[in-house]
Parts: sequence; structure tokens; C-alpha cells
Amino acid sequence: MDFSLAARRLQSIQSILFVTSQLRQREIKMAHALKSLGWVVGLIYYNSTPFNPTDDFDFFYNVKSAKSAHQYARKLAPRLIHVFSGAIDDCILKFCKEKIAHTIIDLNDIFSPALMNYCPERFRMTQQAIALADGFCARDLQIKRAEQLNHFRIPAHILFFPEYCWNNRTLENQKKNDDELHIVSIGTISLETHGMYDCCYLELARLIINQRIHFHIYPPWCYRKDYHNYNIHFEKDYAQFLELARLNHYLHIHDSLPVDQLLDEIKQYDFGIIAGGFSGFGQRYSHFKPAYVESCYSGRIADYLDAGLPILINQEVFFDYWLLKRYGVSFDLKMVLKPSFKSKLTLFAKNFQVKNCMMQARSTLSILKNATRLEKFYLTVASSQPLIKRHSMLKRVTTSIHKSLKQVTNWSI
Repeated sequence: MDFSLAARRLQSIQSILFVTSQLRQREIKMAHALKSLGWVVGLIYYNSTPFNPTDDFDFFYNVKSAKSAHQYARKLAPRLIHVFSGAIDDCILKFCKEKIAHTIIDLNDIFSPALMNYCPERFRMTQQAIALADGFCARDLQIKRAEQLNHFRIPAHILFFPEYCWNNRTLENQKKNDDELHIVSIGTISLETHGMYDCCYLELARLIINQRIHFHIYPPWCYRKDYHNYNIHFEKDYAQFLELARLNHYLHIHDSLPVDQLLDEIKQYDFGIIAGGFSGFGQRYSHFKPAYVESCYSGRIADYLDAGLPILINQEVFFDYWLLKRYGVSFDLKMVLKPSFKSKLTLFAKNFQVKNCMMQARSTLSILKNATRLEKFYLTVASSQPLIKRHSMLKRVTTSIHKSLKQVTNWSI
């Protein structure tokens, strides 16, 4: 689509320009949801992932840098811009410092001294960008903790919007017929080979397979064979897992798969898994601090729910643990240290009530069901007046995660 036509379409009240340095499921799901409500959704992105924007955006432009992304956006002159990134980067900063329109930012990780143990050079940049933004789309509670513990000045307009489910797959019985238990891990994990011990999946794999329970690992999208990332070395990064798999046939290391194929593949297993911050598994805080593990949200929750899998999780991952327990779709991972783990896990896997809870969780946490919340947020930000001076929407206090959760009950989850 040529610029003039794209620019005209972005003048509609129901229009938004997405800008991302790393196109992922999050942007695609949100665009899909908005388009279901009749919105025009444009995209400016770096070609740095294997995700394809073709089916979910009205138009898109592939750029090479933050500078060119900003130049393209300026020509399009949208009413509203939503900028995404896994962490603070040049693109987020550029759009916050040199605003073209009301600007919402969206970060996976909030780099602040209370949350992170690495990349301290990002702390000031993150704080600056958040203070300059007109709105923040929060996937979890991190921004609240940064406000409470490090006195970050946060935007007046905040939306809690985690990674929601597609909820577009049937949950008919496709389990393996081998009368054995199968646990699966998908997505990014902290790797001991990288000096990261926050989740210690290698030790968890040993604990699980030594009880004659199958453990399947699907590495994240950056390891896909159809995507060439020269900074990624699968055999080196997963060397310890590959060696353990050679010694014990209960551990299975699979190829990284495209999302649709992955969700269909893992439907055959019994449980997903999320872990972090528990010394009983050999986990210790190397890159992340307890406040981060307590307040973060794992995007793989949506994938596990889409595949119909209840989730093994430990309480240190507090917000995820609280959320999943609320919906009745979790099992305490710390039970893996008990001799009764396998028998109790087998009973849980056969519990029909859990399947009913899964259906309810998938529906409530589906992207289309939450589309109107996103729309309302955008319209509020777009109609707001620029603020010369911003103040935190909540009193700056340093409280426990429990109080943080009490505050967040006003956000729909």
C-alpha cells in the first residue's frame, strides 16, 4: 500500500500504528483482536524474527533501524502509536523523545535496580522512556514494582494486558496412548551454559526423568531451522540437555517449531511447566531479582492453555502461580521432590474438573474476549491532553507482592 493511502487510513478514530523491533505473537494477536472490531492496524517492523505479518495487518513496512522506523512513522502521521520491544532499545527511546503522536510503549522486561541483576546501563534509559510515554501496555506487574521500589514515574494511562490465548483450537483427546506421563517445556529458559541459574531446567529435567516421567523440550523461535540467527548456537547452548538425553530416553529435545505447528504438537502431552527462584531445584537469582520473578508473566501460559495443558509451577513465580491457581489449572511443582509426585500427577491429569477449568480459563483469557478493553484504552489515550508534568497513578510505596496483587484486582484478568 502506498504511503498516501496508508496515511489516510490512519486518520480514522479506530486506527493504530504498531512499531516493533521484534515482531512476535503479541503484536500479531493484538492486531487480530483489533481488526475483529473494525480497526485499521498498520505495522512498521524490523525483519528480525520468523513471524509473518501478512494476514493480520492492513499494511506493513519492513525497516532496518530505529531512525528509519521513525521516519516512516512521521510520513504516515498516525493519531496513535504503540511501540513494542522485549526490553528498552533505540526504537522505544526514539519514539518517546521525538513524539509523532500519542505514544504507548510495551516492554517484556522493565530494567530497574529492584528487578534486574544485569545490564545496569539500561536502568536509566528504561526509567526515562516510561516517564515520557503517554500510555503503558503492561503484560504483568513489573511496572508497578518499579514504581513502588524504585520510584519510577509511570504514565497516567496504564492497561494490564498479558499474553492472551488464541482460544481457537478444540481440546479433543489427542493424548499419547502409552499410559505414561509427559511434561513439556516451550519457549525461552535461562540456560546454565550461559551462567543463568534462575530456573535451572537442567536439574528439573533430572528430577523429572529419574521418576520415569517423560520431559520434552522445544527451544524458542530463535532456534528454528528456517530462521538463520548467526548469534545462536543450539548444540552449544543445549549441550548439557543433549548429553543427558543421550543417557536417559525419558528426556526428549525437539526442534523449534512455528507457533501453529507447536500448539498442535504439544496437545499430545499432559502438562506444561514454568519454574523459577526455588533453591530446592538448585535455582538461584543470577540475572533476575526476587521482585522480578514474583511479578513477571510468562507468555507460554497462553500457549499451554491453547494446547489444553494444565501447568506445573512453583510459588516463587508468584503472580503466575496466583493466576493459574485462581483458575484451577495448576499443580504445585515442588511436589516433584516428594515420592508421591508421579501418582498424584497421574490423578490430576485424569481429573475431569480440571478440563472444565481449562475451558473457562481459555475463554476468560482469550484475546478476542479482551479486545474491547484494548480498544477502550487506545481511545482514552488518543483523546487525552499531553501532560507537562506526570505523577504516578498510585501512591509510591514499597510493599510486598501481596499488596501489589491486591492493587491489581482493579485490572481485568
